[in-house]
Amino acid sequence: MLDKFKLPYFILGLGIGIIITNALYSFNPNIEYKEYTEEEIISSAKELGMVFVKDSINISKEETKPLDETKTASQDEIEKELVLVVEPGDSLEKVSNKLSLLGIVENEQDFHKFAKEKNLEKKIRVGTYKLDQNMDYEILIKILTKSLQ
Repeated sequence: MLDKFKLPYFILGLGIGIIITNALYSFNPNIEYKEYTEEEIISSAKELGMVFVKDSINISKEETKPLDETKTASQDEIEKELVLVVEPGDSLEKVSNKLSLLGIVENEQDFHKFAKEKNLEKKIRVGTYKLDQNMDYEILIKILTKSLQ
């Protein structure tokens, strides 16, 4: 195909061609610039699903207001934080019993069995925990073993 002597000339010719083409397009570009107004930019952004930070904050505030107004006394009682105190020497069984008495778990044996299967009998930390009613067992375990107070 190409001899050793023809290859450098080929590469040199290719390079010169690229440089000449680049120079021609630099002097006569075929680019059209269009100036957009702020309204056009905003409308294009909205079509793409973009929003202003202020708009998203206002929307979330409007969504939470009706929820706060429609709360009843029974919902407030349900969402009350319950306090669990784990004292030094408390066993998993005793903690399960306390959780059941507070109404955080429905069945203390199920929670005890769940924690025992995860080998967390001795990993529950001492402390005071604010919990909600009917919390998921996974979340309870994470809270009680990582000492999130």
